[in-house]
Amino acid sequence: MVQERIKNCIPCQAATQGTMPKPEPLNMTPLPKAPWCEIAIDFVGPFPSGEVLLVVIDEFSRFPEVEILHTTTANAVILKLDCIFSRQGIPKVVKSDNGLPFNSNEFANFASFLGFEHRKVTPYWPQINGKVERFMRTLEKAIRTTHLEKKNWKQEMNAFLRQYRATPHSTTDVSPSQALNGRKIQTLLPQLTEVNQSDIYNPIHEKDSEKKRKMKEHADQRRRSETSGIKVGVVVLIRQPKTNKLSTPFNPYPYKVVARKGSKVTAEHCPHKVTRNVSFFKRIQTTPVTENETDDEADDPIPSAQHHQEQIAVLPPLRRSQRQRQPPNRLTY
Repeated sequence: MVQERIKNCIPCQAATQGTMPKPEPLNMTPLPKAPWCEIAIDFVGPFPSGEVLLVVIDEFSRFPEVEILHTTTANAVILKLDCIFSRQGIPKVVKSDNGLPFNSNEFANFASFLGFEHRKVTPYWPQINGKVERFMRTLEKAIRTTHLEKKNWKQEMNAFLRQYRATPHSTTDVSPSQALNGRKIQTLLPQLTEVNQSDIYNPIHEKDSEKKRKMKEHADQRRRSETSGIKVGVVVLIRQPKTNKLSTPFNPYPYKVVARKGSKVTAEHCPHKVTRNVSFFKRIQTTPVTENETDDEADDPIPSAQHHQEQIAVLPPLRRSQRQRQPPNRLTY
């Protein structure tokens, strides 16, 4: 019984890293039905000059749009997005993280006015916005290379975007420009072969599905993924950032799972609600208190104050080192 109580101690479970639960199998995001239906947005920077890049990427074609910002206020972001939408059209879904510009009332009004759905990804889980995150790493690498070569990074960024949009993507084997606009764009690179412009959407879907299937199989096998027991109604602890040596890996306050959609889990500890990826949660080990345990605890007599005093009275006195002190011989008159 002592072992069970220790195992079910919530503070002990919160303070123990222990064996982390195995990652769940990957949930691959299906490809949108057409170009520019769903887009993802994020920021790159700030750079030493104080400028920030607003990156927009089409989930279907992988076509990127990049705008330079001097501030990341909601109004500045809305102005740049409006320019992009004037060129490419209004998407049906816009995915973003939970940054301040995207949580503002101004952005909510902008989405309502244009009629697109603003979908915010799971906090602390950038993998769900993988296409834009992967492109941003490539873009940052190109800008760092330009900086080392002492070139104008803004001019070189335009050259990089021109080549990126015209290069066949490794997943779809179709260039982003051709997948989005149905045509190839002219670049400084020589064109060796002519590609048929018709019926390019079906091969994109087929190649994307096959690539994601192989990726899922490989990742699930490598990570030894298995479905967790995190479901609605269970009590969990939530992983928290480590702020000092004494901080625990998990928040010691238990939360109850109130919703789950795919790998996104929402847990509640009144009045707080937290939404995270399923890997942030640790199910609490609890055992119901049996009737016998309750009776045993009730049968234990509560020590009275008099009994406590008697115990104190029989305690042995504190032992201190003593020595025999001999008074000095004084002169007497």
